[in-house]
Amino acid sequence: MEIGLLHLHSFLRWVILILLVVNIVRHFSALNKPYTAADKKLGLFLMISAHTTLLIGLYQVIFGRFGWMNVPEGTSVMKDAFWRFYLVEHPLGTVIAIVLITIGKGVARKAIPDAAKHKKAAILFTLALVVLMAVIPWPFREVVGRSLMP
Repeated sequence: MEIGLLHLHSFLRWVILILLVVNIVRHFSALNKPYTAADKKLGLFLMISAHTTLLIGLYQVIFGRFGWMNVPEGTSVMKDAFWRFYLVEHPLGTVIAIVLITIGKGVARKAIPDAAKHKKAAILFTLALVVLMAVIPWPFREVVGRSLMP
């Protein structure tokens, strides 16, 4: 089950990144157009993907292979770059990005002009994309290069 959840978590990362890019391009290109139902649906799909990934990630950060329950005894999490990344930096960064995505989706409900909705959503989604790109455990990251075998 754990490997399946890890693969789903990793797959949803790509779904979120693609939806973020699509939303950003759509909102920046539609600054002077009405805020449509398609804009709302794209934002909703993004938010659902992000929250699903968050729930899977919360399980993994507690019980997963690199979760709090499996930290070797005597390890200082904040002094070890590997454990700090997986238990502090990655979860905190993704929560910040998901908050930005949720706020960006919530812009659609505000009673403001459509141009302002597009602009605010585009900015918030762009910030979320930047944060996510910084905290995703990419294979070329130095901290991920450490042996993953216990």
